Amino acid sequence: MSRSYTAVFLSTVGALVGLAASCALPACSSDPAPSNSNSNPNAIVFNEISAAGDEWLELYNTGQSAFDLGGYGITDTDKATGEARVNKAMRFPNGTRLPAGGFLLVLLGKSNSTPGPYSADGCLPGVAVGCFYALFSVSEARGEAVHLLDPNNAELSSIIYPADLVFEAGAGLTACRIPDGTGGLTTCTATPGAANSAP
Repeated sequence: MSRSYTAVFLSTVGALVGLAASCALPACSSDPAPSNSNSNPNAIVFNEISAAGDEWLELYNTGQSAFDLGGYGITDTDKATGEARVNKAMRFPNGTRLPAGGFLLVLLGKSNSTPGPYSADGCLPGVAVGCFYALFSVSEARGEAVHLLDPNNAELSSIIYPADLVFEAGAGLTACRIPDGTGGLTTCTATPGAANSAP
């Protein structure tokens, strides 16, 4: 073997060894990369729910950084099993990010609608924020639970709309957490897409 041929051979072997070593790293895996790398999956909470009149709910990011909601879902409860209705979940589209300390509005009972997002003029009258649409509704009388699912359908959180909070339609009252993101639900003045407030 000539000196030049030997040099090329050794150089090629070295490159292949280096490639094999680098492909042992996760970044070079042939498996699809995870679509979501949120460091705190429990950062997103149900923050406010309206089940009288206009039906909607609000999510809040309690974390210190933006949260990628792409592929995450929200759904109601199967009345027969008491479990989250995974096959009926409204899924947030890719690119849906909720900033730290941010609010996200979802209108409920929007049958035959795509999730969105929708601009403010397609959401609640007089509310200057955009929203998403979900097909399911929340029962004011039964105290129904709603669920937050990750992209693999694991339940991250749920909350029960309290049946003992009975409001007249148009009263402008909701069930919410005060302060935002903490504690149980209590009676609040409706503040969709904004900080919660006591009546």
